[in-house]
Amino acid sequence: LKGPGIDLELHEAFVEACQSFQDAKEAKEASDADLAEVNRLGDLDAKAEAEEMHNMWANAMKDALDRCVETAKPILEGIDLMEYDLEMSLLRTAVLTRASPKGLSKFANESDLHGQLVETLLNNKKIMKEMILQGGAYKNNFGNAMKLYTQIMASTQKDRFQKVNKKIAMAAALEFCATQTEFDTAVPIDSQKRFDHYEKAHRKGELDPAFTHLSTWEIRMAINNDAPEDQLKWGRDALMAFAPHITTIYNETWRYNYIVKTDVGYRAPHWTSSPRTYQQVLSGGGREGPRAWFGRFICQAFGVPVWGVKQPGNVAMTRWTPKGWVVNFGIPGDWEISSWNDRQGTDFLEEAKARACVSEQEYYEKVILLDCLADACKEKNKKLDEVGFVNPNKVWRSLALMQRKIYADAVKEENFQRTGPSVVVGKIEKYIQEIDDNAPPQPFEVEKSGGFIIPAASYTKAADKKHVKGHQSFGGGTQLNLLSGEGWVTYEIPSNVTFNEDKVYMLTANVCTVHREQQPLKLEVDGGAVYEIKIPYTLGKWEDTEPVKVEVGGLSTMKFFRKKDPNCFGLAIKSFTLTPC
Repeated sequence: LKGPGIDLELHEAFVEACQSFQDAKEAKEASDADLAEVNRLGDLDAKAEAEEMHNMWANAMKDALDRCVETAKPILEGIDLMEYDLEMSLLRTAVLTRASPKGLSKFANESDLHGQLVETLLNNKKIMKEMILQGGAYKNNFGNAMKLYTQIMASTQKDRFQKVNKKIAMAAALEFCATQTEFDTAVPIDSQKRFDHYEKAHRKGELDPAFTHLSTWEIRMAINNDAPEDQLKWGRDALMAFAPHITTIYNETWRYNYIVKTDVGYRAPHWTSSPRTYQQVLSGGGREGPRAWFGRFICQAFGVPVWGVKQPGNVAMTRWTPKGWVVNFGIPGDWEISSWNDRQGTDFLEEAKARACVSEQEYYEKVILLDCLADACKEKNKKLDEVGFVNPNKVWRSLALMQRKIYADAVKEENFQRTGPSVVVGKIEKYIQEIDDNAPPQPFEVEKSGGFIIPAASYTKAADKKHVKGHQSFGGGTQLNLLSGEGWVTYEIPSNVTFNEDKVYMLTANVCTVHREQQPLKLEVDGGAVYEIKIPYTLGKWEDTEPVKVEVGGLSTMKFFRKKDPNCFGLAIKSFTLTPC
C-alpha cells in the first residue's frame, strides 16, 4: 500500500532535516554518556568541557527539530488522507500490523466465536477507527479487545448515560484486553467488573464532574488503576468523610491527592497483612513509591486520568487537570526526566497536548491516519528509543510526529477544560453548592437527659489554620480536622448550658480516622484536670469513641489537644457529647 505522492524537493528537505536531527541526537547521547562518566570520576576540569558539549548538542537537537517542523509544514498542508479511498485499508492494515496476522489468527482459531469477532472487527470501520484513535489495544491484543467490548456493550442499557457508558466500555476493553493484575496479587482485573464499577459510580454522581466529558483515551487512564473495585469505592467514601475539603481545593494540581501530603507519612512503610492494600498505604505510609501509588489511586478512584511515572531515583505521578497535565511528587526536571512503561514523559505530554488542542476527528484525520499509513508502509519502530523521534527512514511516521508537535505547540490552557451539559449532578458539585463560608458556628445542643452535644467545628480558639480546619461535612453538618499533633481547639461553654456538679459525665467523640496508629486525644478541663480519649481506627467511617468519665464541676472551658509526634496525622471529629451518668 503506497501513500500519496510528495513533491521531491519537499521530501528531500524533510529527510535531510530528519537526518540532521538523528545525527544531533546520537551526538547528544554520546555526550550524555561522557558527562555521566566524568561525574562518576569526579574530574572537575573535564566536567566543564563535557557540560559544554552536552549543551551544544542539546541545542543542535532543538534547532534540527525546528527545521523538521518547518520542512514538514508544506508537505502536511498538501496531504488529506480522507480524500483518498484509503481509510478502510489503512485501518485494517494498522490492526493487522499491530496485532500481527499470527496473533489474530491464533485468537480466531480458538473458537468459532473468536473467528466471527475477528471478521467483524476487520470489516467494521467504525470500531477499528475508535480502537486505533483511542490508543489501540493494550499489548496489541485487538481480538480480545473486540470480544470484551462486545460483551460489555451487551450488558448496557439505552438511557441518558449511554454515550458515557460507551466510552467507559471501549476504555475498559482496550485497557484490560491483556492481563493486568490487582495490587500485590496475581488476580487479573476483570474488564466487566471495572466497567460496572465506574458506570455505577458515574451514575450515582460519585466521580469528578469532568469525568462525563473526558475522551475515551483519557478515561483509559482514569480507570486503569490496579486497586480492586471495593478499594476504589472505599477511597472515595473515606476521603468524602475524612477530608471532603480536599475534593474542592482551588489548586486542581492537588485536588484529591493532597491527602498524600497530609496523611501518607514519609517513612518506612508499615504493612500489616498480605496482600497489601491501599488502606494500608494510607495508614502505614511509605517513601516515594507508596506515596505516589496512593496519589495515583485516589485520583483514579474519582475518575481523574493519571499517567504514573518513574524518574531517576524517584517514583512520581502525572495527572490531568482543567489547565493541563502536571507532575506530582516529582524532582527537578519534571517531564524531561520522566518515563512510564518505556515511554518518555515528553512524548506522552506532547500527545496529550495535541489531542487537547483539536477535535478527535481532526486528530484522527491528520495524525492517526498518518500513523496508520506508516504501518502500511512498514515503518516499524524496532527499538523503544526510536519511539517519539523523527527518523529519515520513516517519512510517514515522522510526518505524523511533526503534525502532532504542531498541534501540541498551539495548545492553550483552556483546551484542557472538560465541561458541558451533564447527565448527572455529582455529589462533589452538591457539596460545593452547600458550602457557606459565612455561616455562623452551629450552636451547642442541650439534650433532655441533661447532657449536651458540642459541634466540633464550633470552637472558640484554635491553633493556626495549618494545623486546624473547621468546615462543612459531606452529607450535612460540620466537622473539625486536626491535621497534626500541633493542632488544638478550645471551647467556651455558653451560659445556657448548665451542669449538675454532683454528677460525673461520660464524654464521647464522633470521629473518623484513616490511621491504625493514633495518638490519644486529650481534654483539659478549665486549665486543670486532663483526661485521655483513645481514638479508634475507623477506616474512614464515622464512629464514636469509648466513653470516658469526666468530672465537670463548674465547667467553663474545654481544650482538646494531642501530643506532638512524628506518627500523629489527621483526625476528623464531628462532635463531642457529654452525658450525665
